[in-house]
Amino acid sequence: MIIDSSVLIPLSRIGRLSLLKDFFGNVIISDEVYGETVTEATNKIGVSTIEQACGKWIKIQKFKDKRAIKKIVELECIAPADASIILLAEELNEPLLSNDHALIKIARARGVDCWWLTTFILKIIKKRDVSKSEGKKILFELITSGLRLSPQVYAVILKRIDDM
Repeated sequence: MIIDSSVLIPLSRIGRLSLLKDFFGNVIISDEVYGETVTEATNKIGVSTIEQACGKWIKIQKFKDKRAIKKIVELECIAPADASIILLAEELNEPLLSNDHALIKIARARGVDCWWLTTFILKIIKKRDVSKSEGKKILFELITSGLRLSPQVYAVILKRIDDM
């Protein structure tokens, strides 16, 4: 699974980054996502947790073709980190986990399988890695720590959890 900073940052803020390790084992980020979440994010909540996991169960992979990244950045008007993980997902034929609407739209248009962070929460509940009540608590903590989620989507996710 390729992971975007829009997933790493919120999960690390609430102390739940290990959910990714528990569910996937190892995950992959690009060198550019590492830059966004660690190198350029000093003095932010959760940075040390991400940094500690990198090189252990979060694998950092460089996408070698910098021209391809630059081309997508220019054509799609997205950040280099977003372009790099789309290209990594394509190259490795791996799904992409993000909470970035524009990134997911572009990745899906390119044929990349994408999961929302809320999809991941539902999957860990379904697998019974966490209980329904714990899943709701995680979702609430994510929202109160700054995760953008419309009230309609929040209501739908809560209903899906109740219906499991």
